[in-house]
Amino acid sequence: MNEAIKKLGEITLLYIEDDKMSREEIEFLLQTFVKKLIVAKDGEEGLKAYHTHRPDLILTDIQMPVMNGLDMIKVIRETDKKIPIVITTAFNDNDYLFKAIDLDVTAYLTKPIDSKKLLNKLAELAHNILLEKENEKMHRFLLQYQQGVEESSCVLMVDRAFRIVSMNRRLSKKLQIDPNIYKGKPVGDLLRLREKNEEKGLESIAESQDWHGTLTAVSPAGQKIYFRSAIIPINHYALPDVNRMLIMQDITELVTFQELLQNELESTRSSLQEKLNFLRQYQDIINESTAVCAFDIEGTIRYSDKSFYRTLGFESDEEIFGRSIFEFCRKSRDAIKEAIEHTIETGKIVKIQTRCQTADGMEERIANSFFKPLYRLDGTIDEIISIHQDITETVQLNEEIKSTQKEILFRLGEVAENHSKETGQHVHRVTEYSLLLAKLAGLKREDQEVLYAAAPMHDIGKLTIPTHILHKEGPLTPEEFEIMKTHTTNGAKMFEGSERPFMKAASIVAAEHHENYDGTGYPKGLKAEEIHIFGRIVAIADVFDALSMPRAYKKAWPIEKILDFMQEQRGKKFDPHLIDLFFQEVESFIEIRRKY
Repeated sequence: MNEAIKKLGEITLLYIEDDKMSREEIEFLLQTFVKKLIVAKDGEEGLKAYHTHRPDLILTDIQMPVMNGLDMIKVIRETDKKIPIVITTAFNDNDYLFKAIDLDVTAYLTKPIDSKKLLNKLAELAHNILLEKENEKMHRFLLQYQQGVEESSCVLMVDRAFRIVSMNRRLSKKLQIDPNIYKGKPVGDLLRLREKNEEKGLESIAESQDWHGTLTAVSPAGQKIYFRSAIIPINHYALPDVNRMLIMQDITELVTFQELLQNELESTRSSLQEKLNFLRQYQDIINESTAVCAFDIEGTIRYSDKSFYRTLGFESDEEIFGRSIFEFCRKSRDAIKEAIEHTIETGKIVKIQTRCQTADGMEERIANSFFKPLYRLDGTIDEIISIHQDITETVQLNEEIKSTQKEILFRLGEVAENHSKETGQHVHRVTEYSLLLAKLAGLKREDQEVLYAAAPMHDIGKLTIPTHILHKEGPLTPEEFEIMKTHTTNGAKMFEGSERPFMKAASIVAAEHHENYDGTGYPKGLKAEEIHIFGRIVAIADVFDALSMPRAYKKAWPIEKILDFMQEQRGKKFDPHLIDLFFQEVESFIEIRRKY
């Protein structure tokens, strides 16, 4: 059996013939070769079989009782212009033959039918049918891939002269512009190149076929937008005017946050500058890659592009083909399964954050991942396509930024401590007391972290108090005490306007650590739950440490006297619930006091 005839084993064929002897002879021949053979004895029966089985190919006689072949073909062609139809005709059927040609039949064979010619003609058509199916499957894949890119990225189509041909809705919405206004204009009218913190024209990349980097744009409202960008060459008959495509990801929030943090750090004391030098190393942290992986509903990988398998540390797609996506993304197994179930249920693209291990198991890659099912013609799911944007460096940078903010706040707390000549490691102890009490109070882990960073700022406002008052030995006059009390409001003002969690918490701690539970404190006379939990915790930590250590105006108290005082102030100066927690673990607080 030649290779061409083997193609018949992949198609469904409908055969219609009214002559019983001819029908049985051809049926016996065809059933050996075709995947599925449906046989009918006239046009009416053939039409019913067509609607029931939806064959790939039809072989039919013309002259038949009840409904002839031409009438059947005419009905089929009203709804199906593509299905190949081969007719069998006698030499004296010329009138029928011309009518059949008008109905766009694919081929005809004269009777008596030559078995070899019949098989060759059907095999040729089967080959074309299978090619058409494969092309249609690839077309659907590309359309759904395009949809995934369109919904997750900003896309700009350009011609050979680097003029704008079109842009997707996501980009026009992002820039708040009418895309028709920019059609035919140079890309440089819309975008600028950003290199080493400098913006310049696009001359250096206008001829590029393979480039990635950062571009900027300014919306009509004056908002600057930053894009991680890549140029991809395009050569397709359906897009004759398009030469290249720019795929862009909005990174404005990250760049803006970097610049804001840089400015905040540069405005701090010069003694802290060397601690902040590392920030200058994070100017080019954005990677342009978008990785693609397709797998079946069980998670078995069928396809991977170069970016995906190389990100995971493999040299070729053969190393991961046929393996499970869950093998590489164990930590995200449940999240990916939920995403697959949701995208299958809704048909919509689902976005989650995934974590996958590299081939050597030594590194974890973090990505924003988009999932979408690809469907066959019959509506069943063929596979799941996933598009991944690597954000590992971004996540690591955010962690580094948080660490730096905490260190800045701690160092500023030490500056305030040294300025006010506090005894020993006051800032360290208050911070550790606050963290322990936050844990005992059941605060969430992230709130514990925020308080730990903010607690050193409780007395930052003392930098604004005149030295002669701050260092005075002996009691303050009423006038001096009023000035001393302003260290709370002055400290809070240092962090006003910031939306960063650490900075907002520092403002709260500075403002409220001298408020009393019964409303007799300062600066606002807040009472009970009106005082933020951070303020109530630091109030206990600060007083416990202040009484424990000598000051310019007093001696250190013995521990028994301190604990008596703390108990006496339960419900007055201090939150009664927090004081009860303090006394439950008082030995732990005393141990911190010994350690520092």
